[in-house]
Amino acid sequence: MAGTPRYGPHETDLDCPVPTPGRRSPRCRISGLLHLLVVLGVLLSACDATRSEPERPRAPVCAAGQIDGELVLMSRAEQISPKAIEEFERRYGIDVVGLEYENEDDLLARVTAGADDFDVLVVPDYLAETLRRGDTLYPLDPIALPGRVNLDPMFAVPSVDSEPFYSIPLVWGTVGMGVNLNMVGKDVDPSWGLLFDTYQAWTFAGRMSLLEEGRQVMAAAMLYLGHSPNLDDQRRVAEAAALVADARAFLRGFDSEDYASDLVEGGLDVAQGRSDLFLAALPPNSGDFRYIIPREGAVVWLDMLVVPITSRHPCTAHSFIDFVLEPRIGAEVANYTRVATPNLMALEHVLPELVFNPLIYPPSNVRSRLEMLDYSEDLNRLYGEEFIYSDPS
Repeated sequence: MAGTPRYGPHETDLDCPVPTPGRRSPRCRISGLLHLLVVLGVLLSACDATRSEPERPRAPVCAAGQIDGELVLMSRAEQISPKAIEEFERRYGIDVVGLEYENEDDLLARVTAGADDFDVLVVPDYLAETLRRGDTLYPLDPIALPGRVNLDPMFAVPSVDSEPFYSIPLVWGTVGMGVNLNMVGKDVDPSWGLLFDTYQAWTFAGRMSLLEEGRQVMAAAMLYLGHSPNLDDQRRVAEAAALVADARAFLRGFDSEDYASDLVEGGLDVAQGRSDLFLAALPPNSGDFRYIIPREGAVVWLDMLVVPITSRHPCTAHSFIDFVLEPRIGAEVANYTRVATPNLMALEHVLPELVFNPLIYPPSNVRSRLEMLDYSEDLNRLYGEEFIYSDPS
C-alpha cells in the first residue's frame, strides 16, 4: 500500500540483499546504521544552524489604524510639525510623548542597549540601516501601511510587499556644497572640483570642510571622477580615496554639525553638507551665499521613520507612520520643516514657494543625476577602509 513502510524500525532495505534463512544480512545492518547516522547528522546540523543564527524580529501583526497605547516619538528638534502631532492625538484619543536627541551616536547606543521603549524613531537613512543590521528594528507590516502607495517610486524601497522593509521616508534632500560667493566668485563653476581639484582647492586652504561621514565624503569624490557612489570597484574607490587624501591638506576639518553656520559667519568659504541645513542657515535672497547641487551629481539624504523592537505599542507606531503618509499630513510636515516630501500625493498641498524652489525639488535634468547610497555591509566596508586609508597621517 502507498505510504506503508517496507522495513522495520531498526533496518532499511536500501541496497539490502535478500537474507539467507535464519540470518540477517550484514550489509543490511550497515546500511541501517548509516541511515541512522545520516539522520542524526542532519538533525544536529539543523540544531547548530538554529543556534548560530539568532531569530530575527518578526513584524507585528496590526490592522490599519489600530491603536495599542500611547506613542513615544524620538526625533531631532523640529522634525515633526506640532500641528500634525496634535491632529494625531485628537483623531485617536491618545497622547504623544515627544522626546529629542542631539547626538546620533548616543541614540544608537540607547537603542542598541534596548533600555528605552521608543515607539517611533526619526533617523537618517544610514542610521536606519545600521539599526536594521543590528536586529534592533521591527520589519514593518504593509497591511497596516496602506498610505505607502503615495510614495514616489524613487523612495518606495522595496517596491513589492513580498520583501521585508524596515523604514519609511519622511523627508528628503541633497548633499551638495555651500559656498561664499564673495570668495569663490559670483560665476562659480558648480562642481565638486572646488573641493577636489588641487588648482582650485588651494585658494581656500584652511577654509573648507567635508562631512564626518566617510561614505558621504567618498561619494562626492566618486561623483567628481564620474562614477556612481555605489560602484563596487576597489581600483576606482582607491582613486577617490587618493583625491580625499589630497583634499585633507586644504581642509579646516571634518564637520557634520556647524558647517552651515560657520559658512554664514565667515569661518568657511566652501563646505560639503545637507541642503536643509544650508537653506535654513543662509540669509533669504542673499547674494553672498549659495547652496550648490554639483553638476557631476549628488547624493540624496533621507530622514526615515522606524519602529524599534523595544516598542511597547508597535501598532500605534504603524498607525502614526501611516498617518504621516496621508497627503495632507505629509505636506504639513514638509511645509513646517521646509524640505521635500517623498509623498507624491502631498505635492498639491505643499507651499508653492517650496515646490518651485529648484534646490528643494530639483528639476528632472538635475534629479536624473541624484543617487541614493546603498549602505550594504560590503560597500560600507570597501568605502570605509579606503577612506581611512586615505588619511596620510
